[in-house]
Amino acid sequence: GTISSSSASSSSCCLLIKLVKKLPPNSTQPAPFLTFETKGHTSVVLHDVPISKPLSRAQMTELQNSLDDAQVLPPTLVGVDDLARLQSFIDRMKQLGDFIEVTVSKLGQLHLKVSTSLLTLGAEFKHLMVVGERGAERDGNSDHYNVNNSVVQVSMKQFAKCLQFHLAKPDSAFYGVASHGGSFTVVFQFFLPGTRQTDKSISLHCRLPVLDPGTS
Repeated sequence: GTISSSSASSSSCCLLIKLVKKLPPNSTQPAPFLTFETKGHTSVVLHDVPISKPLSRAQMTELQNSLDDAQVLPPTLVGVDDLARLQSFIDRMKQLGDFIEVTVSKLGQLHLKVSTSLLTLGAEFKHLMVVGERGAERDGNSDHYNVNNSVVQVSMKQFAKCLQFHLAKPDSAFYGVASHGGSFTVVFQFFLPGTRQTDKSISLHCRLPVLDPGTS
């Protein structure tokens, strides 16, 4: 393909961008390049930039689906107002391991767990506000647990960095797992001063990749 760009002025240069295949130096296999071609009044300048192999149609579809999913909030979000306690737990636990297991429950609970070969430590937040899909309280077996809980593992370092947004002094934070368990989302909420109404002029959230899908 070719992309051209020029201004309305007849004295300006025209830039052509072409996707081509060429033989790299000391190679017998053609490779893709972006060729930048600039034409002046008396000269032509060419510059080749090697690029990776273009994505296939299937890869483009997969990438687009991932981007679309990233725009959708998790089906269940649980809100934590006690941000100081959560921050304190992560500050104490981040030296113990590289990963943290997070459980988001449709019953309004958030569980955090850090495990090493010697010990397991965790924190529980209960009776939380639930936004989205809610679970039904009833006695049940492991199937009931799996229906109401999404369990994922994320990087401790990334989770700690995400919580640094607390420095912006949000009033609460909501946590959720994507429908397919591929990401963990934190949405920070800010209230209008002196009210419990959301300040819609402020939008702040982070999305962490899941290292182990766990069970959901």
